[in-house]
Amino acid sequence: MMQYDNPFPGMNPYLERRDIWPDFHFSLIATMAGELGPRLPDAYRIALQQRREVVETGSGQPATVAASPEDGVAVRVRMPREVKVNWLRVETVPDRELVTIIEVLSPTNKAPGRERQRYIRKRDVIIASGVNLVEIDLLRRWEPMPLETAPPASDYRILVCRGWERPDALLYPFSVQQPIPKLTLPLLPEDEPPDVDLGLIVNTLHQTARYGQITRYQNPPPEPEFAPETQAWVAGRVAAFRRAV
Repeated sequence: MMQYDNPFPGMNPYLERRDIWPDFHFSLIATMAGELGPRLPDAYRIALQQRREVVETGSGQPATVAASPEDGVAVRVRMPREVKVNWLRVETVPDRELVTIIEVLSPTNKAPGRERQRYIRKRDVIIASGVNLVEIDLLRRWEPMPLETAPPASDYRILVCRGWERPDALLYPFSVQQPIPKLTLPLLPEDEPPDVDLGLIVNTLHQTARYGQITRYQNPPPEPEFAPETQAWVAGRVAAFRRAV
């Protein structure tokens, strides 16, 4: 059995670092597509999709400048930043009927602001349409996505909403100290759904992408801070990993 070098039993909080997350996010989605594609029933295919979103940048309140109608006033314009957001689409073949959407939340659609509200509207449309939704939240920062039922406190969570069971859905909350729960990818009710071992994919990526060599485990994990007892546990896991390499 292959030994993986991920110091954590499930999600690794160091992968949430801003300089690592974009690579991890894309690799996770692409690997999921490669893992699931061959195991889907013959009547389905999975496709990696990409959309472009504009993120507004700015420091908050604009600075006040002195008016000079004759000479003009030196000002600064907002510089929107375009980001690429990837997601997975499961559809039937050959008619390409959309069956399931898999979203791995990114800072763009989880942080407060217009993009979060835009994503929530899109999410509502998906759920209202009866399309299955799998929403994977591997970011500790910011508020979880809204639910009618108040979710239990957790570091991470996975939502599985089967179109034919809505508004009922399954939430898989888990902490940094726990393995990532396995889940079943919903298809049409009459078809056999494949399992998704997200924890195995994360472990494999940590090994093959050599994240252990670039995550600077000598530093604390990115914000938000863990509770003191959890932080001590994290420090112990990291110390053991560093002694072993």
